[in-house]
Amino acid sequence: LLSGLVAFLSGVHSQVLFQVDKQALFKEAGLLKCDTPMVGEHMDYLKAPTPDWNGTYSLLEDQTKRIYDLVKANSKEMNIQNLYSEGLPVDMKNYSTDVELVVYERGGLSPETVQAVNGIEGDEVVLNWLRDNPREDWSALSDNIKPIPRKRPVDGKLRVAFVFGEHGRELVSTEMGEFFLKVLAESSTETLLPLLNGDSKLVKEVLEALDNTVIHAVPCENKNGRRIVETKDEDDKNVYHIPQELLDTGRRKPPNQCQRANSRFIDPNRNWPAKWGNKPYDYQPWQEYPGPEPLSEPESRLMFRIMHAVEPQAVVNIHSGMFGMFMPPDYTPIMVNSADSLAQLRLQQYLNDKWLDGKCSTGGGGHSVGYVAYGTTNDFLRLGFQIPSTQTWEIFGNQKAEYYDCFSLLNPIGEAQLNEYLTRWTRLALEHISLLYKGLVPGIRSPEGVFSEEVAKLPNPNACGLTKNHIDAMDGLSDIALGRGNRSERLRFVEEAMENTAVLNMPTYKELFDKQNNVAEALAGGIHEEMGTQDIHGIPEEHGK
Repeated sequence: LLSGLVAFLSGVHSQVLFQVDKQALFKEAGLLKCDTPMVGEHMDYLKAPTPDWNGTYSLLEDQTKRIYDLVKANSKEMNIQNLYSEGLPVDMKNYSTDVELVVYERGGLSPETVQAVNGIEGDEVVLNWLRDNPREDWSALSDNIKPIPRKRPVDGKLRVAFVFGEHGRELVSTEMGEFFLKVLAESSTETLLPLLNGDSKLVKEVLEALDNTVIHAVPCENKNGRRIVETKDEDDKNVYHIPQELLDTGRRKPPNQCQRANSRFIDPNRNWPAKWGNKPYDYQPWQEYPGPEPLSEPESRLMFRIMHAVEPQAVVNIHSGMFGMFMPPDYTPIMVNSADSLAQLRLQQYLNDKWLDGKCSTGGGGHSVGYVAYGTTNDFLRLGFQIPSTQTWEIFGNQKAEYYDCFSLLNPIGEAQLNEYLTRWTRLALEHISLLYKGLVPGIRSPEGVFSEEVAKLPNPNACGLTKNHIDAMDGLSDIALGRGNRSERLRFVEEAMENTAVLNMPTYKELFDKQNNVAEALAGGIHEEMGTQDIHGIPEEHGK
């Protein structure tokens, strides 16, 4: 019996059998319970639905053409560029892609804006950074990591970037990209009044913000992954062949419409340097393989190049799979305890209640989503590019859909439902820009480290990733902004709350896999002692660590 157990434990290559009691770890770290509403409905069908490419949804080629036409028709205020990257050759094979970058500046593109986008460098800026910044330092987030210096002024127009379509199967993301750009191109009192429910005060605030903001939008980051989604499984003919080592034992190749990664099955949202190469204990290779090296993929290299040149003060990455608005970090369940993050939490809850009926989870990405993630885009944008506001919005999810029904799981099925969500989230995006412009996020058009009176008057949210120290810091910052109590004492109180925030590093896949092998080795040693010189069968050498 023991011999069989040893053979079983040693023979499991890609699976970790040990369970992680997340709730026990959360309790020990002092994490507070939070709202994570389950949204969706069970669907009865004989065959899973597929996208209507001739009606509700658009093929990438058609959508891209319409965006070029939109920019051409609004050339005074909009500019579009096509950027190309080759990525890292793997196994002597080259891999490349391209993206569009759309820039919008209401009233007319300024020379400074045009100069910035024309100055986007090639892949060499990524390669130079990789050469000067050791991978090991960033994978461990050691004290040696160095943020990228910011060169562009922050006292001029606000700069906000929106990234759509980072995962191929999230069709609603790219649909929102086109919808959002149309709204911007047509923005006026007449067009925004009906969109914003006749709120003339908000329309005025949004237009003032747009007059003083430059918006950069990537309509589809992961074009190659999207093309897989658009390819019928029966027409695939192994053009898109998933490496067997990325499939869990016994798992079949997922349907093409479940393609999350790029076309060499590397997730662009796991390919960034911060914590790169670490794998979560519930690691799913076919969905979140981080690649052979950080920034090996042309998708992530292109985003690096754009952020390096544009230097936005705020970034929103649009995804789907659930309803949520999240912030870094993704690599731990505990939120950053800083004034800018805490202010954004309150603002997220305000927007959630106003535009989304309070259906969204909010807070730290490493808790709200239900799992931690390493090597993500937004973790590096905050740590590497020092962008104060980096948010991930999950704009739709049917969490009761079947596992391989990826279309229904991640996207609205009907045209009416799709339009409803595009409208809701675009309203939210416009007010988000307005709140940024008003200086409600500390460090963006406002002093760092303090709340504004408007944020101080908002209630504490029931967000994910918070401890009592986060609540104390929010309360203290509110007291300071509203003049309650002794300012010096309140400042010390906030500082102590932030400094004493717990740290929680979740077990990694490697740690649990090594533990599994250690158990097998210990059992094997015990059997050797009992059986003397007899061999233990069923433990092939290649199944060791």
